[in-house]
Amino acid sequence: MAEDWFTAAQLADLALPELPSSQRQIKRRAEADGWRSRTRDARGGGTEYHVSSLPEAARLELGRRAAADAVIAPIPALPAPKAAVPVLPETIEAQLRQDYKLAILAVFDGFHAASGDSLTPARHKFVGFYNARQIDLPDWVRSACPTISMSSLERWARARAAGDAMALAGRYGNRKGAGVLDTAVADVKGYMVALMVENPHLAMHQVRRLLVQRFGDDVELFDGTTRPIPTERRLLDAWQDWKAKNRQLHLALTNPDDWKNKHRAAVGSYSEGIERPNQLWEIDASPSDVMLTDGRHSIYVVVDVYTRRIMILVTRVPRTSAVLLLIRRAVLAWGMPEAIKTDNGSDFTSREAERAYFLLGTAHPTCTPYSPEQKPHVERAIGTVQHGLMPLLPGYTGHNVATRQAIRSRETFAARMGESDADIFKAALTGDVLQQLADDWVANVYMHSPHEGLGDRTPYALAESCAGREARLTNERHLDLLLMPAPEGGTRTVSKKGIRVENADFWAPDLIPYIGTGDRFDVRLDPEDMGRVWVYHSEPFAFLCVAENPERAGLSRAALAAEAAELQKRFVQAGKAAIRAAKSRFRPHDLADALIGKPAATVTALPTAAPPPALPAPSPSGLQPSVGLVAAQRAITAVTPSAPRPRDANEQARTADIARRIAAPVPATEKPEDRWWRRAQDIEARIAADAEVGADELEWLQSIESSAWYCARKNDAARRAAFARVVE
Repeated sequence: MAEDWFTAAQLADLALPELPSSQRQIKRRAEADGWRSRTRDARGGGTEYHVSSLPEAARLELGRRAAADAVIAPIPALPAPKAAVPVLPETIEAQLRQDYKLAILAVFDGFHAASGDSLTPARHKFVGFYNARQIDLPDWVRSACPTISMSSLERWARARAAGDAMALAGRYGNRKGAGVLDTAVADVKGYMVALMVENPHLAMHQVRRLLVQRFGDDVELFDGTTRPIPTERRLLDAWQDWKAKNRQLHLALTNPDDWKNKHRAAVGSYSEGIERPNQLWEIDASPSDVMLTDGRHSIYVVVDVYTRRIMILVTRVPRTSAVLLLIRRAVLAWGMPEAIKTDNGSDFTSREAERAYFLLGTAHPTCTPYSPEQKPHVERAIGTVQHGLMPLLPGYTGHNVATRQAIRSRETFAARMGESDADIFKAALTGDVLQQLADDWVANVYMHSPHEGLGDRTPYALAESCAGREARLTNERHLDLLLMPAPEGGTRTVSKKGIRVENADFWAPDLIPYIGTGDRFDVRLDPEDMGRVWVYHSEPFAFLCVAENPERAGLSRAALAAEAAELQKRFVQAGKAAIRAAKSRFRPHDLADALIGKPAATVTALPTAAPPPALPAPSPSGLQPSVGLVAAQRAITAVTPSAPRPRDANEQARTADIARRIAAPVPATEKPEDRWWRRAQDIEARIAADAEVGADELEWLQSIESSAWYCARKNDAARRAAFARVVE
């Protein structure tokens, strides 16, 4: 774009920033702002506007486009300048300034000699008489200098004494705003700024070469004269001056993210409308600034926006399970959240995470991509952790590449050769130790530090003042059930062998009605027992049963098969009996009569299923039960032994027979586990009876409690005891 004059239509087509988009609005803007204009010489006439009159942002954009064109093809030569308007040369103006100052000093010398006063009083009197027009001077001197001051008179005298004629003539050629870049007809300065913004690593000799290529060796000024392109030093001074005056604009053009952090207006508040604790949580993750002996870890931070209290979780790999673990810790400590805000990371938006939010009854708003300012509280909290805690710890690596390199440079390159990062940064902590230190720092330092956003109150004081207002869980096991991991592959169906999960079959009598029906069920893995899974209806979400794998749970598959066969037989028989009872209430010819319009006998409707149980009422703490909490309550109730229901004699006999078959011992030789089991039962019985138990016996019992055979025996014994209570 080599033009320096543009019509309103051309400016509208260019779509420049800070300019209207229509031709009419551009003309109105030009008249209102007094743009420099001329009559167009081309056919059709019209008005053209000079580029120097445009807003700075528009000129920068024109310069940027011209810079882009300059890299592709040589810039054509400019047309010859028009005839210049005659003006007083700069040398004549300088001579005039020198002459009137020397004339005033000569008159003062005579005044001083005639007054008989010392120098300073004489200057005071002379300045007063001069400004009162009581000193006789030629008209050309009075016209060039109507008034003077003490400092001017003294400065002129020093310059005359030093023989500095240039000081008397005045160095006006270097005054700001009067240089070549500012007074050139072509927008040389805008072009140079655009070049440096787009290519900040260009050297000034390269910039000057591009300016010469674009505008020629000499450029036309508004006064009609021509001047050469400034030197590299003058160009550098002009660039530095532009950056100093346009720091915000320069940063917005060269580093938009940094401009957003430092200069973007922040008049609003993302905590506006937050009026109670746990109304909104924010969660985010960041790599830790501490190198650990077991590798680089990440930290997850959750902040309660109302109280500004935070909680930190140190994890090796960022994943959804870490998010759920942090949520579990925060819920137990603070109560139930109403909403949890995160970014769009996969660890926050995975299917498992979204399921957990739904079951907790918690809303999950997310930020717009690449907009961390929409969750400022957790961003600030992570910065506080990284700057307030991490530099105190061994293995600190710094917050950025520059700091990290400075830490590396504390040793010579030769000394660092062959060393790992853990050795260079002197890593001494493990992930578990860092977690403990982070918890202690939050409890002892962060929670007791005043926050400007809280009116200089501390998070601890505000949280204490809100005690009792949070909705809390009454049963910790509810949370465990809601946040249990789900197996890969999604929902499951029931086959003849039960539910297939992770290459194993899990069975429960409650699955009998769904064998082969195709109904889908949500399954949760029990993190404490690989031998069982928790089964839920998918829609609506409701607890069904706890299914067990016989091999992993230490159960007899033969006994389970007998129990399943008997229960399935009873299920089918009950269904058939209901149908037979319904059929007995109408005669076959009643159907034909009804179809051909004859009045038929009253037909009793088939029995319908009982309505689902109602949801529990809200707890006294104000917690509204979500679908997940209702299902968790039913799950815990289902695994709790209940009172036996009355049965007829035949049913009791059949159930007792099944119980005897399940409880019948399998003939086998005694194994070491049998002896250990009897010893464990004896020790546990004495502990329950508050009898004396030796320290070695307690230590032995604790050593076997986590073994697979002991857990299997324990689960089998509990199952038999529960079944025996039901039979009774």
